[in-house]
Amino acid sequence: MKKFLFLILTTVVYSYANAQALSKRLDSLFNGQFTAGQINGNVLVADHGKVIYKKSFGYADIANKILNTDHSAFFLASVSKTITSTAVLQLVQKKKIQLNEPYKKYFPNFPYADVTIKNLLSHTSGLPRDMEDVFDTVLKVQPQKKFGYHDIIPALQQYPKPLAFKPGDQYSYSNINYNLLALLVEKTSNMPFDAYLKKYIFTPAGMTETYLSSPQLPQKSDVTHRYLYPKHYSPHLKLTDSIPEIANIYKNYTIFWGQGNVISTTTDLLKFDQALYNNKLVSAKILDEAFKPTILNNKQEVVAGGGVSYGLGWFILKVKPSEKIVLHTGAIQGLRSVFIRNLTKQQTVIILDNAQSGTNFITASNAISILDNTPQEKVKISVADKYAKILFESGSDVAASRLIQMQADTVHYRYSAHEMDFIANELLNDSYTDKALEALKVNLLLNPTNPDMYNSYGKALNKAGKKTEAILIYKRALKLKPDNKEAQEALSKLEKDSSHN
Repeated sequence: MKKFLFLILTTVVYSYANAQALSKRLDSLFNGQFTAGQINGNVLVADHGKVIYKKSFGYADIANKILNTDHSAFFLASVSKTITSTAVLQLVQKKKIQLNEPYKKYFPNFPYADVTIKNLLSHTSGLPRDMEDVFDTVLKVQPQKKFGYHDIIPALQQYPKPLAFKPGDQYSYSNINYNLLALLVEKTSNMPFDAYLKKYIFTPAGMTETYLSSPQLPQKSDVTHRYLYPKHYSPHLKLTDSIPEIANIYKNYTIFWGQGNVISTTTDLLKFDQALYNNKLVSAKILDEAFKPTILNNKQEVVAGGGVSYGLGWFILKVKPSEKIVLHTGAIQGLRSVFIRNLTKQQTVIILDNAQSGTNFITASNAISILDNTPQEKVKISVADKYAKILFESGSDVAASRLIQMQADTVHYRYSAHEMDFIANELLNDSYTDKALEALKVNLLLNPTNPDMYNSYGKALNKAGKKTEAILIYKRALKLKPDNKEAQEALSKLEKDSSHN
């Protein structure tokens, strides 16, 4: 008996110590990302449904210095598609619909007879990607009209293009697919989409802090504001609602449920995760189908890029063939979301970020690696991005000294000549000509044998009115690459203009 109790006590102590060690390593990972400015939001890591790490980083409201907390709610963006998929699969389980049925069976006015429900779920329909593509034709005639997802089928009837490919021939990610699926849920359940989700998904899963956003429903106070850097060189985050270009994109659009628009918390997403594991929402048999790579007409698996395939509402990670890992990511202006589920080991990682941090998927993957005690992928900060921000805010001397430091620190930073060139041209296009010239000059000095860098620098010198210097730069570009057409044309024009003066 004493030996038995000793074994139990030893197991408990070991498990506790292991959990503490994991928590410490996870904290080091996420704190490192926060220090590097690569996360602003909430994270949760769970093993078999038990939370082993949970933390909030940064601000929900920068202007009023309101921190993110456990109760901060975030737009899920395309992670919402996992919920839409679950709703559709419930209707399949109830035998109200079948996956291989044509969508047109339920919506006779839908103009593409060969598109099936499964094509929509798996992004193999050939439909356009976004609402802007669908409504472009109508907006040319009615530029002030407002549209919602109920207007998609009438708009598709006026859409001037055929499908991009025969349904089932290819994979092409499309938000329109999931808008149409929301309509299908409404049609076959005789319920509004938000009411259906609340009754059949959110309530059974215990997701008390989750709901669909709507212009008719006041947004709750715990929903985080969304922020981004308007340009790569912008030194400070800005509220997305304050950026005119973003407001202009959505001025003609209202509700587009199905593709996104779910608001939730990390705690509620874990409840959804556990409800799926426990088959509270859909049977294991149907979920197994959702978690398999879709097979195209040519009998090949869908390749969604980046080492992933796509099932029915879920990406399937292919780089660890011995483990079944499904996931979805989401991105809208000012927000990034990641939801990873290792089904083999029942591990879950959730990141909801309201500052559009670009490395969250790698960070979430590294959290899984910590749980598995496998090597992590090094997340390196872009030298070009940091340099441009410092240049814009503090000037060329400070930026140059920091650039030297960052280049030397290859453990934490990565330098790309093309990234630097892109950001410098962004400065040039926005009429920050002096700053663009400085960035392009530095980039050229670091890459003296790259003709593309000479082309960019020559273009900036020409725009700044420094014609003589531009001619010299283009001549050097042609010495490096005699068939450089861009340099040839620019030099010919500059020399011609000079001869006329």
